[in-house]
Amino acid sequence: MIQDTAVKVLLGIFSIFAIVIFVVPFLYPSGTFVHLDGSPSVMDHDWSSYGAGGIVYAIGDLICHQESARSFILNGSQMPICIRDVGLLLGLDAGLVCSHLFKKWIAQKKSLIIGAALLLPTVVEWVLEHSFDLDLPEVRLMAGIVSGFGAAMIICHLIYRGVVGDGSRIGDRTD
Repeated sequence: MIQDTAVKVLLGIFSIFAIVIFVVPFLYPSGTFVHLDGSPSVMDHDWSSYGAGGIVYAIGDLICHQESARSFILNGSQMPICIRDVGLLLGLDAGLVCSHLFKKWIAQKKSLIIGAALLLPTVVEWVLEHSFDLDLPEVRLMAGIVSGFGAAMIICHLIYRGVVGDGSRIGDRTD
């Protein structure tokens, strides 16, 4: 079924990225990647001299602010993405696996509503952090995981919607 393939490809891409963001800091001397603060959607640094690891950090540079104070430090280096984005990525991977396993249920409209509700913890966490000048890295990580799971449910609902138990699409059956 093409929907299964689409979910597996997404899971493969996101899982590989999840693995390499943890591995790359250990492939370079301690403290190689520090003070990366920047803006999301902007290439703030030149990664061309770092080889394959530079590609991973360049992707992080494009999708994340890479704020030092809000990033995990591995081997003396910042991870390529911040704590919240690590949580989102891990939750996305877990959510893709679970959604694939329960694709018949995920195709139902209520899964879309639950997925959307699971995005709220990150919104609430972000508002609380900025309203009260809080720094809650553990909460940021957990909210990211929950919201990543919700995002995966939404993505998989869009992929599997209209699919019935035998893999055919609603309206394709003649019985």
